[in-house]
Amino acid sequence: MKKDSVIRIIKNIDLWIAGSALVLLVILTFAGVVMRYQVNKPITWLEEVQFILIVWVTFFGASVGFRQGSHIAIEAVVELFPLNVQKIVEKIVAVLVFAVMGFIFFLEFQRGMDLIRTGRRTNILAIPLFINYFAVAFACLLMLINHAGYAARNLFRTKQDGAS
Repeated sequence: MKKDSVIRIIKNIDLWIAGSALVLLVILTFAGVVMRYQVNKPITWLEEVQFILIVWVTFFGASVGFRQGSHIAIEAVVELFPLNVQKIVEKIVAVLVFAVMGFIFFLEFQRGMDLIRTGRRTNILAIPLFINYFAVAFACLLMLINHAGYAARNLFRTKQDGAS
């Protein structure tokens, strides 16, 4: 595998994780429906795996959204203000997003560490619970990195960079 393709995969690790988790979630959910209603033998462990996959799709997908600048934003109200006020509001929002994502990262990392210490696992498959909490922490870390790149590209440009 070429070095460029490895770097591209690493840069898009959140996309790969979210996409793979989504495909697996759809396949397993479809199989679960078939097994429950057609074969009359429900998959007992399916809910545990679905829970993990939903968390991964949500948080790693959000990281992709941060990188692409396609996260949810309420621009209609901000666009009513003059341009200089818009820039100030955007910078305040960027700082708030950093604070919130940093706080969530810290909480989920701490919770993961607590779960390692206690050794808690899921009931049926005995999957260590820390896996999901560290996945959220890792996704939040990626969101922080992606948001920093987005903010650097779009909020802190100068007039020489082409911003108005």
